[in-house]
Amino acid sequence: MSQSHIILVRHGEASEGWPVHPDPGLSELGRRQAAKTGDSLIEQILSYQLISSPKKRAVETMEIMSKKEKGAFQLDSNFIEIPSADIQLNEKRDWLIRIFTTPIHELPETVQGWRNNLITWLREAEGNFIVTTHFMVINALVSYIASNNQISYFHPDYASRTEIFIKDKKLIQLILGDDKKTVINL
Repeated sequence: MSQSHIILVRHGEASEGWPVHPDPGLSELGRRQAAKTGDSLIEQILSYQLISSPKKRAVETMEIMSKKEKGAFQLDSNFIEIPSADIQLNEKRDWLIRIFTTPIHELPETVQGWRNNLITWLREAEGNFIVTTHFMVINALVSYIASNNQISYFHPDYASRTEIFIKDKKLIQLILGDDKKTVINL
């Protein structure tokens, strides 16, 4: 019998938006958000496997949360934000809005591949994890679990935690992170 508890933490507020900086760190508010979430997860941080998206705001969130007490955490590109490198900066906002409502089977191939990699990770995950990641990663996984036909499911707030409980490869509980109509800085 195997059990897994996966805590997906959205990174804290970024200091810059997409058009300004391709990989911003955290704002001062984002740093405070990460610290507060880290304080609430201190017991798990000491005993769970820690993973972060390689993006700076996710790495900084994990560094602040873990207070470097457990040592190194693993960077995993599976948890990087939705692929959009081929989208012009001035078109990203409209593109993302369309992606929110596009049926899964009509998503661009790069987005479908990214989503499939996340689902594969989730299906194969064994053990307990805390993952600092991004809005769309959390949505991709939750929409898959909920059998939603779109990649967008809810609006996880900055530094909120979404929890997935799996027993014998079956979902037994899903707790959504704080839902807030987040303004995505574009």
